[in-house]
Amino acid sequence: MDDLEGVLFEDVSCDFCGSHEAQPLFSGPDRLLGLPGEFAVVRCKRCGLLRQNPRPMAETIDFYYPSAYEPYSAAIDDEPSRLRRWDRRYGMAKRWRAIERYQRGGHLLDVGCATGNFLHEMARRGIWEVEGVEPSAKAIAYARDRFGLTIHQGRLTEVDLPDAAFDVVTMWNVLEHLHHPLANLQVVQRILRPGGLFVFSIPNLEGLGVRWFGRSWMGWELPRHLYYFPRAVLESRLPDLGLRPFHWDCLVGAYPSFLLTLRFALPALACGAAWEGWVQKGMSSMFMRLVMAPLFWGLTHLNQASLITVFVRKESD
Repeated sequence: MDDLEGVLFEDVSCDFCGSHEAQPLFSGPDRLLGLPGEFAVVRCKRCGLLRQNPRPMAETIDFYYPSAYEPYSAAIDDEPSRLRRWDRRYGMAKRWRAIERYQRGGHLLDVGCATGNFLHEMARRGIWEVEGVEPSAKAIAYARDRFGLTIHQGRLTEVDLPDAAFDVVTMWNVLEHLHHPLANLQVVQRILRPGGLFVFSIPNLEGLGVRWFGRSWMGWELPRHLYYFPRAVLESRLPDLGLRPFHWDCLVGAYPSFLLTLRFALPALACGAAWEGWVQKGMSSMFMRLVMAPLFWGLTHLNQASLITVFVRKESD
């Protein structure tokens, strides 16, 4: 076990099948925040689940989640940019519309709700009773003060939630961050009512981004992402838990994910910081977003974007 900036690391077996046998894939740094360390990704030889190993321990991984980490974002209405407000609200609308195709109102729990923006948008719909689960005390304080939300502090496996209490459970870009995804999935199965809906988004290992950009792909996000889920693995494992995946959809984030991957990939070209900045600024412009819109519309509708959302039903008793 190593000690790096007070962070303790551990070697772990596969969370889904318990096997220690693994194929090394690659190692890389923290490309998003530039925090210290080199982190390895391996593939389980028995079931195919990918994981970071060794990984930061749960007790010390907060070092890699500083307050500037993007999910801890302010309220949409507090955004100074009108365009940014529209963009964020449009992304939220795509989420609630997708959910309401399969469940029209009810009791919803958002796991890893951060500062509560998604829960607030759902509450504004007027047909949802909402609650959240979030480990960050600072994010919870913001969600409670700004939106008046009910948030349970801690990890899903730690908080006391009743059986069959929720019509919908959501995890937006959360499952890959968890030290024990299987235990969390078991809790989801317990707290969902029979026939309830579980919706979660994860990096899309079957998308073009990982094939085009390799280890520079934004979906790896070492060291905060601890697990990576091939579709075949989820389709095999979830039914064993009484959870049946029935729809896969790239809902949001195709172009922002591309821009983030581009930021990670450009340094490898060694063309200089000025050139990298010019490319990033140009590709971030509204003009280029409009020019690239048909391509990314196609990638999204073919489920080839970097983030995929999985829709799952709890099997009825």
